[in-house]
Amino acid sequence: MVGGLKPEMWYSVSVAAYTTKGDGTHSKVRVVQTPGIVPGAPSLSVRPGSEPSMVVRWGPPTGGSDSGLGAKGSEVQIQGFRLQFGLKNATLDTTVEFSARERMYTLTDVIPGLTYVVTLSAKSRSGYGDEAREELEMPEYPPRSYPQISEYINATCCSLQFSWLPPVPSERNGVITEYTIAYREAGGLNPLGIDPLGPPRQITLPAIESSYTILGLNHNTGYEVQMCAHTSVGPGPFSPPLLYRTLAFETGRAGLGPGTGLQRNAPIHSKHWSKVRFFSILI
Repeated sequence: MVGGLKPEMWYSVSVAAYTTKGDGTHSKVRVVQTPGIVPGAPSLSVRPGSEPSMVVRWGPPTGGSDSGLGAKGSEVQIQGFRLQFGLKNATLDTTVEFSARERMYTLTDVIPGLTYVVTLSAKSRSGYGDEAREELEMPEYPPRSYPQISEYINATCCSLQFSWLPPVPSERNGVITEYTIAYREAGGLNPLGIDPLGPPRQITLPAIESSYTILGLNHNTGYEVQMCAHTSVGPGPFSPPLLYRTLAFETGRAGLGPGTGLQRNAPIHSKHWSKVRFFSILI
């Protein structure tokens, strides 16, 4: 290996064998050019930003690539930067290029709770140099939205059964760990601004649940039902209250023969009292 050469220079090379009697015939001359200097790895910093985002900052490399022949510590002119970004253990499928003067970029296409990899390399006239690499696990946040309660329910004189969907993925801000159901009799505040019925009752359910039946309710009574979702760091907002009504208790049906206790297509009011839904009701 011939060292001490200058980058991007042309050299003539020929080879000859020799013995103690002298040199032999030289080979034909080959003209070769040494490669140019590519930059070393830039400095790189990756931090969480405002939810949910990732702030990337960098600085120029101090010299040429450590892996380049004769390039370590050499002066090199930076022409730009290339950032690559993606999930850990997956293809870095996002690439963004920057000018030589830019030093910061905010990544917004991130999902809380997942780990991402960011690489950055500087570019010179001879190409891109060594990559700097950072990993960051995005922190979780409380959900930005609430579960979607179905408009269709099953109601009896003493219970309300309903189902829901979790918040949409872009608004979960992490892994959903549990749900909270809050319900109360509909009545509103008194003139003093105080709810005479007290605070709503709350029920906590694991994240695997997608339906629930509230038991022990009063017959022919309106109830407001709300839900919120939780991540590991806390609850999100409650959904707007939905208004449902239990069925009236028909005492005259007691003592009827077998099969007469099953009533089908019984009307039940949903969120808007003017809308009517039909359900299978067991009384």
